[in-house]
Amino acid sequence: MTGETSAPAVPQQNSRRERIAFAIGVAGWLVPGLGHALMKMWGRAVACFLTVGVLVILGAGMRGNVFNSSGNDAFDSLGYLADLGTGTFYMLARALERDGSDVSRAEGDYGTRFLATAGVLNLLAALHAYEAARGRKA
Repeated sequence: MTGETSAPAVPQQNSRRERIAFAIGVAGWLVPGLGHALMKMWGRAVACFLTVGVLVILGAGMRGNVFNSSGNDAFDSLGYLADLGTGTFYMLARALERDGSDVSRAEGDYGTRFLATAGVLNLLAALHAYEAARGRKA
């Protein structure tokens, strides 16, 4: 039979691409902007790193609440997930929170929102890096 062709190695290539994309997404979550840097998207990498970093430093400096895993209700758990979204910057925020949070004032309340915004922004950036590594977004 002269018309036979071997099956292409597309599934193996797709599996490898998925693993690389997943690793890039996780790297982008752990260190804001790293996923984009690995794909040589330097502008986005710097923008993500600086934006998330500044929001974390401002939020912790304003004595915003950095949630921990032992939340009392659903809002504490959601706050923890949002804060954890900053990746390694979560540890920075915990270290900057020496005196504890002070949400009795508007400044501390805004700080809490800055920290949550930084986490959600970083999660969205990591998701974008993952999708770009899969070839779905630019």
